[in-house]
Amino acid sequence: MHITIFSQISIDGKLTMGAGKSSKPLFSFFNQSDITYIHKFRGAVDAIMVGKNTILTDNPFLTNRVEENKNPVRIIPTKTFDLPMDANVLTDDGRTIVVTTEQGYQEEKAQILRERGKECIVCGEDQVNFRQLFLQLEEQYGMKRVMVEGGGQLNWHIFNEDLANDIILMQLPIIIGGHDNVTLVDGDGYTELALTKQYKVVELDQKENYTLMRFVKLQANMQTEAV
Repeated sequence: MHITIFSQISIDGKLTMGAGKSSKPLFSFFNQSDITYIHKFRGAVDAIMVGKNTILTDNPFLTNRVEENKNPVRIIPTKTFDLPMDANVLTDDGRTIVVTTEQGYQEEKAQILRERGKECIVCGEDQVNFRQLFLQLEEQYGMKRVMVEGGGQLNWHIFNEDLANDIILMQLPIIIGGHDNVTLVDGDGYTELALTKQYKVVELDQKENYTLMRFVKLQANMQTEAV
């Protein structure tokens, strides 16, 4: 399983224009070529994953709008199953998998989703077990590549479990700020350098409207050599 964290960020690493606000205004900086790049990347993966907060603030479709019949499966993890049932990804014709926990599972909602042609996976007792989830997606669904367009909390879980193989950032030349704003990675964070997740810069490309940056995960032996 190859997992890519893919995000549009400001210079200071913010994902939105403020706490609880949508990330959609950032896309106004991109031209059609930039948007095409994003959608073609979606067409090259098996699935795209976003968290509950993205569904609440952006209500996206998460489709590939530049290539026909190349839409990724939408995967929505939520430990409490508290998704709005009128969300676009739960009401359109696209394939969606909602992932929840044993404690959060609600049969009534799950049945509604199944009637709409959606799927529901229970993975973890009180927190979504992402390591187990990705293994299940690979072994039972045949998925090989997953694109994570998460907010700070989802990204934290992916990084904390050391699951992200690479990171692709489209960095806009703007400063947003805000001490309570969403950043690329939120969560608990690390207070010891030895615990941090290390990546290597493999691509840096200055575009007209943004800087494209790509990082790949350092293997354990490379981390040891770096120290």
